[in-house]
Amino acid sequence: MNANWRPDLSDQDVVLSLSARKSPYFNILSYCRHVGLEVKRDRVGYWVARVRRRDGGYSQRRLCQAFRARRLTADFHEAVKLAEIWFSTREVVAVAAEPYQVGSKRDLSICPICREYTVGHALKEYLEWKVLAASRSHFETLVSLINYHLVPRVSHIPIAEFDGNAFHKLAVDVLETPPKRSKNVATSRLNIRSMSQDQLRKRKKTFNALVSILRGAFELAWERRHLENDHPMRCLRRLPNVDRPRIIFLDRAECHLLLEKCNIDLRQLVTAALYTGCRANELIAMSAKDFSEHTRSLFVASPKGRKTRHVLLPSEAIEFFRGLTKDKTGSDRMFRKSNGRIWGGEYRSYFQHARTLAGLPRNLTFHGLRHTYASQLLQDGASLMTVADQLGHANTQTVSSTYGHLTSFRKADEIERCFSTLLQTTERPISTSKNTVIDDPASQSLPVFRHRSDSSWPRSNHSSYSGPLLGALRPETLD
Repeated sequence: MNANWRPDLSDQDVVLSLSARKSPYFNILSYCRHVGLEVKRDRVGYWVARVRRRDGGYSQRRLCQAFRARRLTADFHEAVKLAEIWFSTREVVAVAAEPYQVGSKRDLSICPICREYTVGHALKEYLEWKVLAASRSHFETLVSLINYHLVPRVSHIPIAEFDGNAFHKLAVDVLETPPKRSKNVATSRLNIRSMSQDQLRKRKKTFNALVSILRGAFELAWERRHLENDHPMRCLRRLPNVDRPRIIFLDRAECHLLLEKCNIDLRQLVTAALYTGCRANELIAMSAKDFSEHTRSLFVASPKGRKTRHVLLPSEAIEFFRGLTKDKTGSDRMFRKSNGRIWGGEYRSYFQHARTLAGLPRNLTFHGLRHTYASQLLQDGASLMTVADQLGHANTQTVSSTYGHLTSFRKADEIERCFSTLLQTTERPISTSKNTVIDDPASQSLPVFRHRSDSSWPRSNHSSYSGPLLGALRPETLD
């Protein structure tokens, strides 16, 4: 049972097979409301209920006997009924936190019923289409954005009356609304002029996502003849200047330091991410059969609802994945913790702990390993298309906008190499390529600055060197 850390307590065979332990096995009815099974060493089991209090602690109560001597005396459904009775008692209601549903909401928080076709109607039909066309995770993100930002602000507006004034008011409201945290609703607004540049960039990015949703909903309404003209669509404008290059990634020395500070379970995930550039959820979902030594690749199945891909592996990674899958069958999970459990979201806290021990920047996340993989490939000469294919992007646009600034030193070398001589008297400067060999003995006394092969950081485009050697480096034709 180690492989299943949250067993299905509604299954009688599972209940009778659980081993004794100090803490109960819990199933979640709704967040803040749980029913569990307490298994004792004398092979007697008891149903228990647990409720989360508003102060952050838990209150727990034993409900009834579940089994004795491998004979069931009360099943899970009986336990749930008893738990619901306890949850509704006066003493529990007085201290318990509000329950909320498990998982993400998958429908609008309103049901538009008025005769006139409103923005709310358009959003409802848009989600009905997206549930067919989008991946589950993307669909749930759309629902969350619509319910949090669009439903309370524009859902009541007749779609034919949506104009520039309504759009401008929506833009200000969204930019001044703090981001949603869990299920909590923001209460105070932020003034645009008081935001930092990074805060404003993030709010603009959220607003642009909402613009894309509205544009899709309005286009669908147009196709279904709910709009007589395209004026509402013409009001929608994206805000510019919201993207910036990723800057949080590691050099090879920092990668080694991070791996040293990881425990044995996390080290496997981190190593795999540095070898492949895969996201954490892609690695966690992999099976042993996804590794192919024959094709020297790793199969990534439907990441984020997009097309599948094969990530090519270097020889060092081949050895790593061969050892990882050696004693596993094709359907076995490739990555498990040492206790046999499947990885979940707890990898984040594991990573934060290792990052702190390694003394790395606090804003480095596990996703930063994906940036590390891409940036180091580019700086060692890989093409944008190769990196885009490895990361699973449809084209090079994302790679270019995110990491393109890291290839500036390669561009300088390429221009110098490809430029044809115009004037024979012009002296060609010493190449800055890291593979250059300098034959002039006199030049051996000069400091030679090369790109550090063990660093992910780009070389400066401009030199600020000054000193007694400046005269020796200055061409005589300039004197």
